[in-house]
Amino acid sequence: MDRHLNFFVPYENAAAWHENQLTRALLVVLRYSPMAHQAWLRLVAPERHLHDLSKADFATQRRHVLDTDTEVPEGEAVPGISVWLAPDAAQVSAPIEASDRQQVHDGIVTYGNDLVVVIENKIAWAGLTKQPHQINLHGSPIKFEKEPVSVAWQRLLGVLFDLVERDLVSGAEGLLISDFFDLVEEHFLLIGPYSTLARCGDNRFRVERRLDTILGEVVGTDMGKAKRERDLSGTAKIAQAWLGFADDNLAVCLRMYPGDTLTQSRALYGDRSALEAVLALQCDNWHMKPNFHWGFMTTGYAWAKTPLQVEKYCDYWVNEIGVTRELSRPEWETYWAKLESAQIVEAAGKEAFDADFTDSQRQKAHPRPGLFREYRWKLAEAQRLDAHGKFVEKVRERLNQMLTALHAPPVTAHVGAP
Repeated sequence: MDRHLNFFVPYENAAAWHENQLTRALLVVLRYSPMAHQAWLRLVAPERHLHDLSKADFATQRRHVLDTDTEVPEGEAVPGISVWLAPDAAQVSAPIEASDRQQVHDGIVTYGNDLVVVIENKIAWAGLTKQPHQINLHGSPIKFEKEPVSVAWQRLLGVLFDLVERDLVSGAEGLLISDFFDLVEEHFLLIGPYSTLARCGDNRFRVERRLDTILGEVVGTDMGKAKRERDLSGTAKIAQAWLGFADDNLAVCLRMYPGDTLTQSRALYGDRSALEAVLALQCDNWHMKPNFHWGFMTTGYAWAKTPLQVEKYCDYWVNEIGVTRELSRPEWETYWAKLESAQIVEAAGKEAFDADFTDSQRQKAHPRPGLFREYRWKLAEAQRLDAHGKFVEKVRERLNQMLTALHAPPVTAHVGAP
C-alpha cells in the first residue's frame, strides 16, 4: 500500500485544496469503507463485485500502473479499467492506446491479477484531457478491454451521500465518509453533489446546476442549455423556459417570456383567447408584468420599465400589433415619443435605447412587446419536493399550465424521468 494512504501519514506539503489531496481522501475512504468501495465499483465496473475480487491495494501519484514486484503468469494479462473522474465528466469515446509519455497516475486500485483501475482525477470544469485514454504501461501486461469509464464527481458524491442518509454505514465508517464530505464542502465546493436541492445546501453554483438538470428533465431536451434555458417547441408565441435561483436565495423561480420577439408578439396578441388565458393565470400565483424591449437581429436590448398595468399594456398591443414592424433609424424618435405618450416606456428608458441604438451603427430596431411570467416556490418547499422525487413533476405541471394557456402542446414525461 502507498504509505500516503495510511490515514495517519501526512500527504507531503500539498495544500488542502489541491486535487491530489482529494484523490488521496477518496482512496482512503475506499480503503477503510467496504460499503463505499462497493458503491464506487458499481459506478466503475458494474459487472464486478468486491467479494469476487482479490484484496485491493491502493496507490496514489505512482508512475507505473502495476507495482514493480507484481507477478503475472507468462502469457496472461491483468484486465484494466481507466476512469475519468471529473465534474460532470463527459463520456470518453476515444479507445485506450499505449503511450510513451511521462505520466503520474492520480490513483491506482489493484485487485491482485483480477483487475487494475487507473484513476485520472480533475476538479476543474474543463474539457477532456488525453490522460484517460493514453496510458504508459511501461511494459506491464495489462489489457484495457474498453474505452475509459467517465464518472462525474457529483454522481459519486451523491452515491456516498445515500450510504450515510440511508444508515447503510455507521460508527467509524460513517464518520470517515462524513469527514470526506466536510473536506469537499470546505475546499471543493464546486464539485459537491447536486442530486437533490437539499444536498446543494446554500451554494448558488450547485443549486443552479441542479435546477438546470431539473429543467432538462422537465422539457426533455438540452437545446438552450448553454444559456441555462430550455427551448420549447410547438408554438410561435414562446421560445424558452428558465428555472433558477431567486436573487434573494430564498426561492426557486420558473420564468417564461411569451412574445419575446416581434414574431412571437404577433402570434401572442393575435390570439385574444390565449392572451386572456395567460392573464387569468395571475389568479393562480403566477406573477406577471410587461417585458418591453428592443431587438436587433436575434439579440434583445434596452429593456424598458412600463408604467401601465399589465392588462392595459396587453390591450394596447392587441390594437397595435397589426401595424407594429421593424423601424429604420429616422423613425426612432417619433416612435419613442408615441410609446412614451402611451405609457409603454418611461422617459428614463431612453438612455438605454440611445446607448444600444442611437449611438451605435445599427440602422434597424424591432419593438419587442413581450411579457414576463414567473412562478415561485419557497426554497424549503422546493427542497422538500425534490427530496421526495416530486419537484420535476411540479415544475412540469406549472410549465404546462402556461403552455396550455398559450394553446401550445404540453411537454410530457420521458422514459427514465421522474
